[in-house]
Amino acid sequence: MPTVDESVSQAIDVFHLPSGVDVSDYEIYEVATSDGVKRLRYPRLDGSKVTSLAKQLVDVRNRTLAAMSVNDILDIVADAAQLWADPDFELRRQAELLIPAITGYEPDMVRIELKRYMRQFRRRELLRFLDSEIGQPSMLDEFRPNKAGGYSKYVGPALTYQVFSSNVPGIPVWSMAMTLLVKGAILGKSSFSEPVMPAFFARSIAMVNSDLADAIAVVPWKGGSQQLEDSAIDVADAVIVYGSSQTTKLIAGKVAGSKPCLGYGAKVGLAFIGREALRPDTYADTVHRVAVDIATYDQQSCLAPQTVFVETDGALTPREVAQLLGGELENQQRKYPRSVLSDAENVAIQRARTDAEMRALMGGKAAVFASGHSTAWSVLYRELDGSGADEDVASLMSPLNRTVNVVAVPDLLDAARRLTSCRGWLQSCGVAVDSTRLFGLADTLAEVGVNRICPLGEMDRAKSGWHHDGGFNLIDLLRAVDVERGSDAYSDSFDMDME
Repeated sequence: MPTVDESVSQAIDVFHLPSGVDVSDYEIYEVATSDGVKRLRYPRLDGSKVTSLAKQLVDVRNRTLAAMSVNDILDIVADAAQLWADPDFELRRQAELLIPAITGYEPDMVRIELKRYMRQFRRRELLRFLDSEIGQPSMLDEFRPNKAGGYSKYVGPALTYQVFSSNVPGIPVWSMAMTLLVKGAILGKSSFSEPVMPAFFARSIAMVNSDLADAIAVVPWKGGSQQLEDSAIDVADAVIVYGSSQTTKLIAGKVAGSKPCLGYGAKVGLAFIGREALRPDTYADTVHRVAVDIATYDQQSCLAPQTVFVETDGALTPREVAQLLGGELENQQRKYPRSVLSDAENVAIQRARTDAEMRALMGGKAAVFASGHSTAWSVLYRELDGSGADEDVASLMSPLNRTVNVVAVPDLLDAARRLTSCRGWLQSCGVAVDSTRLFGLADTLAEVGVNRICPLGEMDRAKSGWHHDGGFNLIDLLRAVDVERGSDAYSDSFDMDME
């Protein structure tokens, strides 16, 4: 495959195919970057080519990947990730140029967040993840003694079809690494809204170990290309889908019941701020942390907060917190300007602002703190309904793009209990409470469907090994094979020398 070349005349490949794949038909499109116009290239595929490609991936997997030890695979993935620690690494430089141009995210934000994200794939992090999710990672290699007195081995899918989302750069790297650790080949469909990182990560693996890279294919194609999608689903042993709730449900409906299908659709992130986090010596850091969580990738991640519950009776009132949060978001805007929005996105924010202003005019305890002459940031303040009624999902959601609800509550536990009807939509929750209240609040949040609780300021930075949407990263892709207790002793009975 051609190497990355900064010359405008040389197309940059935003795909990865195993060596030996014959492709002669390409599409090229242009992207205006800070370093001039870049031409991006990807191959045209049809259903038969997808089927043929899948067969080659499985053949490579059976010949090479299946025979590798999980420790060897882990080392290759970690070494590939380590390449990204070097600011002069060619693929990193190209990614830092292309991703802001394609997504609209601020270049410094992309540079910092990508570097932080790739640290999750360092060897020590992967080792910790493997050991926490699989008690005996060596069961991926061979039959090992189990607690029942027999032996067990884990077998992963030979081929996984993966649909990557585009909202947060780098996310596909996670599912790619997890699939490789369970010795599965990857057929990945990347998004034209961000085709760079999955392809470039595959190419960095090729720099470390070409055999492992030959078990990976990453190609962008337009969503809704039914022939390509149906062919990929048909040949795969498992499917992983990132995207909107509509996308994940649509694809899941096409997957046979016997195949694992992990769908990661849209979720709502929340934050809970206790009065102790609003003391004179703590409030500034607390508000700054919330602003960072909101500004990072413009809330496009499912992890980002859309609603912040703020407890009353602190040194600052919740309304004052909302006002200060607006100031912090203005600081974030100066540091990391928000991406340029479509007309529809701007209209959605203006509508949310207008609705909040109307509540205030009609006597509701509400207010709007917003950037002037733009939709760069919006803080929509209200007080929790005193009727005791549950919150609904619509009241928690925002138009994103640095638009957040701030809700004043007398008690955080009571606010958490009112989220019961939102179960299935909740995922991450940033909290700022003292240690005597942390686990009580966590228990309540767990009951209403939250599956990740973290410090404020770290909502967009899930730790290696977190249980995405409450599931398992590896176990949900595996099937266990058991040799039951007594099988080995019975086999020994056929040894003539033992008679």
